[in-house]
Amino acid sequence: MESEKVGIKTIYFGALAGWILDSFNIGAMFLLIPILASQFFSINSTFAIVGAWSIATTTFVFRPIGGIYFGALGDKIGRKKSMIVTLVGLGLSVFLTGFLPTYSKIGIFAPLLLVVFRIITGFFAGGEYGSSAVIIQESVDKQKKGIWGAALQAGFPIGYTFAAIIFLLLHYFLGKDFLEYGWRWMFWIGSIAALLGLIVRYRMPESALWEETSRNKKLRKPLKEIFTRKKELNGLLTGILAMTGIAWIYGLTLGFYPTILSFHKFILFPKFLYVVIVAILSSLVGYILSGYISDKIGRKKIIIIYSITAIVFSVGLTYLITHILNFYEIVLLSSVLAFITTGIFGVMPSFLAEKFSTIVRNTGVGASFNGGFILGQWSVALLLLIIKISSPSFFILWGIFIMIGELMILSSALLSKETKGIDLYNL
Repeated sequence: MESEKVGIKTIYFGALAGWILDSFNIGAMFLLIPILASQFFSINSTFAIVGAWSIATTTFVFRPIGGIYFGALGDKIGRKKSMIVTLVGLGLSVFLTGFLPTYSKIGIFAPLLLVVFRIITGFFAGGEYGSSAVIIQESVDKQKKGIWGAALQAGFPIGYTFAAIIFLLLHYFLGKDFLEYGWRWMFWIGSIAALLGLIVRYRMPESALWEETSRNKKLRKPLKEIFTRKKELNGLLTGILAMTGIAWIYGLTLGFYPTILSFHKFILFPKFLYVVIVAILSSLVGYILSGYISDKIGRKKIIIIYSITAIVFSVGLTYLITHILNFYEIVLLSSVLAFITTGIFGVMPSFLAEKFSTIVRNTGVGASFNGGFILGQWSVALLLLIIKISSPSFFILWGIFIMIGELMILSSALLSKETKGIDLYNL
């Protein structure tokens, strides 16, 4: 029994390292947009900021490809082996990004190289979620899958928080030099998680459920099997719907906070980052709570509760955030909005994993999770195309956009069967 506990702990920390690296990398990119614009584009270019944002989004565009490829790999050769490949690839791509030459050195080839590295990063990052989430779900007690999945999902706010803290510390220590080479240290420091994760992943056991299933069943093409079986296809479509809503909302809240908060002149750097950090940590509490409660009342019920709560309060909270000038009240309100809108993320590892049979679970979870970014990532861009951030009625449409994402998540729950306590051996 003790060896089993050690195995689960090893699996958990091995999986967590990859999620922290992935989230750190995403957070670092968004925090560094203005600096990367000045380093990888001409100082006279009006396209610099837009170009930097476009390059950042290429990571998300290629995540689904990596999710499908490494998901299938994990179903064929094992979760552990796939996790080692993805972490090596992700760690190297993030680390080497810190060495890229800037526009002043090689001109137009600088942003092109950055695009290439963001594509590679997105490809390997897309493979991280499927194998990591699945090996946890296949290794823990069926009555505790929700809380263990939430604990793993916590890697996202943890990584984002680390990125914000490192960003602040490097600013304080390097001062004006941060613009010149501080951004490089963001990528170099972020890749440390890959090295630590690899040490743990080499020690962790393979999923016993996958090993038994792969011996007893002939392996086919996992993606093809998903599309030819009604249950698996329904799981894929409802999973993508849920993740589209979550990606949509995440961009409109934690991803959008640095922009919307700094628009008000009284919340300048570094104050708006303090708001973001507290909001991220409140979302982490939401993750753990939703995962824990889902083990008690079910995945569907807790998703419905969170979604309806967010739909009811979104517009009111976006109004208060954009109209109240007290810093501490904004910290509180931004944290509440993050908690009720993104907290449901903690249920996703178990919600997605329980939709698929073992032989295709890695592919299904990877494709569902990353498939949500195809449309979900464009929420902020669409919002800003429709209305200017300076418009008096901006807060209304901002809140309505959040409600749209919540409706996607709610619809996914309503279209899904309850799977709490299900034995993955029987799928």
